Amino acid sequence: MNFYRGDARLGVHVDREELVDDPLVSFSLGMACVFRVGNTKNPGRPHTDIELHSGDLLVFGKQSRWIYHGVPRLLPKYGNPPIGTAPDERINVTARASGL
Repeated sequence: MNFYRGDARLGVHVDREELVDDPLVSFSLGMACVFRVGNTKNPGRPHTDIELHSGDLLVFGKQSRWIYHGVPRLLPKYGNPPIGTAPDERINVTARASGL
């Protein structure tokens, strides 16, 4: 679970410590964000930025498990947060098999 508030970010990274390519499931609650999806070779370009809103579900599977990804910024102007989250908070719940 990741908790974001205000100008919090998650740097572009790959979850290299995991040993399996079973799908990863990510569920967003609260404030919208920009989610950066890159490639498997380097953390720079090419990449694509997509908006994730409260209630969005994202699935990474097979080779997608090894792409660079991150959250460069939150989008406080979008949407109403669900009950239990403030207008400037985002919660990300991730389920994964690590193989460890």
